[in-house]
Amino acid sequence: MRDVGRDRAQSEVIGSLLLVAVGVVLIGIVAVLGFSLAEEASRDPTTASLSSSASAGNVTLVHTAGDGLSAAETVAVLRHGDDTRRVRLSSLAPVAGGGDDRITAGDRYRLPHDVIRGELTVSVVHEASGAVLHSRQFWIADGIAGELITADADSLSDFQGNVNDPSATTTISDDGRRIEVTGNKWQLVGKNYTVTEDTVLTFEFRSTTEGEIHGIGFENADTGQDSGRVVRLSGVQNWGVNVSDYGGSYYETGDGWTRYEVPIGEVYGDTNNLGDADSLLVVNDCDGNEGISCGSHDSQYRNVAVSESD
Repeated sequence: MRDVGRDRAQSEVIGSLLLVAVGVVLIGIVAVLGFSLAEEASRDPTTASLSSSASAGNVTLVHTAGDGLSAAETVAVLRHGDDTRRVRLSSLAPVAGGGDDRITAGDRYRLPHDVIRGELTVSVVHEASGAVLHSRQFWIADGIAGELITADADSLSDFQGNVNDPSATTTISDDGRRIEVTGNKWQLVGKNYTVTEDTVLTFEFRSTTEGEIHGIGFENADTGQDSGRVVRLSGVQNWGVNVSDYGGSYYETGDGWTRYEVPIGEVYGDTNNLGDADSLLVVNDCDGNEGISCGSHDSQYRNVAVSESD
């Protein structure tokens, strides 16, 4: 007579062994996948830090900190209008450091561009991971290439050192490259920058109605008014640093768009304001202190850029 209980017991043992075997296999697969993912994560160069600068004819890229990169897998992308140019860094000879396929802190690469006037966007992409390691916009005009300061709704805030008119408005256009303020308002545009003695601020300015103070400069949001930080371009009130004291022409209503190259580092050196700032400040002031009609006065800026002179 067949021992059914014994057969059942053997089946249960075999089943348990099979389950254990399957479990071991699954653990092995998970471990392999885990190690593989960990290895891939370790290859992702998201901690690499790069910087870029531009001149009238060249772009310079510098690896400043973080993970080393493969030059063969790292691509610089230059965009100007509809034109896009991709340059693999392994095709360039580094101007400092380098010498092998690895890009590490301190390595510097230079590549030419042919932009005479307009916006140039510089990006660095790591192809293996798809990571965009760096991106920066420049505005190039009259032989000067500066980092473009653009505005959007998130970057705007009212300067608390002034009582702004609630009816005053700020309008942004041209992909953030143009800002227009109408009415009594001191407008901040978020931008962290360290002003040195060599800092230059370039922009185009226009106003259709004169107010008391039309000015621009760098500021910190939590401070009060400082006349040594604002370069006055136009207006009937004698407040701020007159742009004509630093080589610019004092704006007359009706002049149309006028380009300025303000040596803001020299200005701030003279007024003891060199150092860190967290915002660009646009002043469009008219609060009735000078006996003129206020409300419709305006300040318009476009292509604001900051650079360091050689």
